[in-house]
Parts: sequence; C-alpha cells; structure tokens
Amino acid sequence: MKKYLIAIIPVIFLYFYNLGLNSVWMPNEAFYAESSKNMLKTGNFLTPVYNGELRLNKPPMTYWLTALSFKIFGINEFSLRFFQALLGILTGFITFLFAKRLLNDENKAILSAVILNLSFIFIANSKYTSPEVPLTFFITLSLYLWFLYYESKKIYFFVFALISSAFAVLTKGPVGFFIPAGIIFFYLLFTDWKELLKLRYYLGTVFVFLLSGWWFVYQYFANRDEFLRVFIKENIKRIYGLQKDPFYFYFLDINVSFLPYSFLFFAALVSAFRKKELRFPLVWFLTIFIVFSIVKMKIPVYIMPAYPAMAIITSDFLLSQSLKKFKDIASVFLGVLLIIALTIVVIFYKFSLLLIPLILIALIPVFLRRFYLFPATSGFAFLLYLSSVILPFVEKYRPYKEVGEYIKSLGNLKTYEIGYFHHNLPFYADRVIIRKAKRVEKPAIVIYRRNSFKGCEPLKSWKLYISSESRFFKFLMDIKRGKRFDEFKVCVFD
Repeated sequence: MKKYLIAIIPVIFLYFYNLGLNSVWMPNEAFYAESSKNMLKTGNFLTPVYNGELRLNKPPMTYWLTALSFKIFGINEFSLRFFQALLGILTGFITFLFAKRLLNDENKAILSAVILNLSFIFIANSKYTSPEVPLTFFITLSLYLWFLYYESKKIYFFVFALISSAFAVLTKGPVGFFIPAGIIFFYLLFTDWKELLKLRYYLGTVFVFLLSGWWFVYQYFANRDEFLRVFIKENIKRIYGLQKDPFYFYFLDINVSFLPYSFLFFAALVSAFRKKELRFPLVWFLTIFIVFSIVKMKIPVYIMPAYPAMAIITSDFLLSQSLKKFKDIASVFLGVLLIIALTIVVIFYKFSLLLIPLILIALIPVFLRRFYLFPATSGFAFLLYLSSVILPFVEKYRPYKEVGEYIKSLGNLKTYEIGYFHHNLPFYADRVIIRKAKRVEKPAIVIYRRNSFKGCEPLKSWKLYISSESRFFKFLMDIKRGKRFDEFKVCVFD
C-alpha cells in the first residue's frame, strides 16, 4: 500500500492541477453545471432543469454530486469537477485492490492503477463533468464487491455490490445494472454455472431496481411524455437507430483512447487467454467490447467501464517474463511517439521551457532500463504540458465568463441569443437565455452573431467559437487556423 501511495502522488497532482482553470466546456459540461446550480437555487433535486427546460437525458446522480460539491466549495469550476477527479482517482484505487487480489502481485497492481489513471480518455473525463467516470467508478466498485462476496461468501459484500450497481443506474440508466450483471453472468456461466441458480441473484435484481427505479417511476408520472421520449432515445434508439458506425470502431479507437499503452493491450489480450487468474478481467473486457461493438451507435466513452480490466490485463502482461524484447520495443515506440506528439504541440501552439524538464522526466525509465514505464512517464509529461501550458493558452479564446458578467451588468431583462447558442452562457449569465426565437420582445438583452440582428446598436463584441469544444483536438486545430470563430455582439433592445 505504501508503494501505491508513493506511485499515485504524481497522478493525483495531475488530476487536480488546474482543475478549475478553464471555464465550463460546451456543450455537454454546461448541462451539468447549469442544472446542478439550478437544483441548489430551487431546492428541486429530482428533476434536472437546464436553461428553463427539462433535462432528463441522464438520471440525477452526476447532478447530485455536482450540487453537493457546489454546496461545499461554492459555485465555481473547481467544485464543478471535484467529484469527477476524486472518483477517477478512486477508480484507480479499486483497480489496484482488484489487481492485487487477482494477481497476488503488488507491483502489477500498482501498474494497473497507473495505466488506468493515465489513460487519455479516462483522465480527460475525470477533469470534465459528465456521467462517464462516476458510471465507471460504480460499476468497478460493484464488480469488486461482488468478487469479494464470491470468494468469501460474506453476504454484506453482495448487498453493497447491489447498492453500487443501483448508484450506477442512477448515474446513466439501466446500463449501470446490465453491464456488471452481464459480466458476472458470463463469468459464472463459463466457470461456475450452478452459482447462477441461487435465488439471491434474482432477488438482488429486484433490489437494484427498487433502489434505483423510483426516480424513473417518478419522472414517468411527473413528466410522462418528455421522459418517455428521452428514455427511449437514450436507452433504446442508441442501440439501433441514431447513427451507424463500423463494428471495428473500438479496435481503432483503443489505439488512441487507451494511450499511453494503447496497442500493447491487444498483445496482452492474446496472452490473457492462457492465464486462469485473468479470467474475470478477460470476461469483463470482452462482454463490454462485444456488446458495444454490436450496438450501432459507437462513442469512445461507451467502453470506458472496461478500462480497469484492460489496465489489469496490460499490467500483468508487461510485468510477466515472456516476450521481453517485444514489450521493450513496443514500450519505447509508444514513449517516443508521445514525446514527438508533445514536441509537435509545443511547436505549433505554445512554447514553454517546461518542455525540457518534462522530456527528462519522460526518459527516466529509459536510463533505468525499465522500458515498460516509458509510456507512463511520456504520457504524464504530455498531459502535464497540456494542463500547464495548453489549457491556459486555450482559455484566451473562451471569454464566456466575461460575456456572462457583462450580461449581468446590463440588468435582469429577458435575454436572447441569435445566430448560435453557447450552452455555457446560462451558467455565467445566471439566467435563462432564449434561443431560436422568431422575434425579440422589448425590452431585452440580445447577444447576436454578426449580421444576424439589426434592432439595436452593439455595446460590446467578442470572438466566440461556433462548434463543439468536446472534440478538444479539433478545437485546438480551429484555434490555430482561426476557423469556426465569429463575432458576437451584445445590445439592449428597448
């Protein structure tokens, strides 16, 4: 445990460093920021409301965590993301405990946590408010507690596993139950099918849906039409109807999203089939990977609940005795690739002398001839440069706080945005912003895109982005090229 704590300190620093630096990202983070603030203002913690509209796309757990953080730390960007970062670190800790129990090797357990916590998509979502990290945390905790129950037969582990699964359902819907239940079902089917005949599993299913289903029942009676429309879209139509991506999508995506260890995982996966101690993480990964590869709509974060299993499998492979030369070459390749990526970011976006010590840090495993750590230190260097230099650089192109404060200074009039809608402005302007209006009623504050409104003289103007910032590297490219930015003006229409 002491070695784990020492190893995880730099990762904890990375998770919380500059956590509150950037204003609310749009569009997705804005939904949670504004709706959670609205919960505190109104006292209605059951029905998320964003910009005066029902926001039932996801159950309330992420909103509750954010509202709690707002209550503790105040309404700001740090508190918006606090529980995301904390649950990200705790997911790594559970992964450490799980790997230690499965592999009986503390070094492999520590590396498992490091691989997970440095995975690019995982840390990105841990510093950005969305349901993905809380969902992964509750699913991982549920699986770990069930495994403790299965080995010890202590019923309280089983009960807590069910509670954690119920919290996962309250985070992102029925998938929070079906993922861990499916993993456990297939694991037992291949290893101990008689266990599946025990009544407690079926009573447990009822318990989970009683513990989490009340919110869905409440919304059915309180907001029936909107709830059904959104529930069917989010939980059923995504399976077959919203968009169609190729079945091999996740084969390709893992090579980016699971950096800094990415393709090494596939070699580890092949090796894992021969190891009895890796049966559970192997079933864990394959269940999620196969199911979501069949689902037509594919998004990288959909398989993030498999990342703890992937980290355990990769760690065991890296610290095993086989294929040492291949692992060294692959690790060096990934480390060099990340240093090249870091250098490109430095050259094209923002130079800082921090680059030199970061490259030296990245190279430490090479000097020590522990090549398996080279991707981790290179990934750490890349992510630290993003947090230290690139994110402050990007913020110069995101004056949303300034816009919101200026709108507030103009008084409490009806406020419209015309020509585009910036999802984080309701949070910063602290009001409902009317969008898609056919006409503007006097008196009003109007934010409008260049040439989209001629009713009053502009008082102030800003260059604002007119696309999604969720695709961060595309956003970076647009900054570099000056694309997808336009002038927005504010006036008082009276």
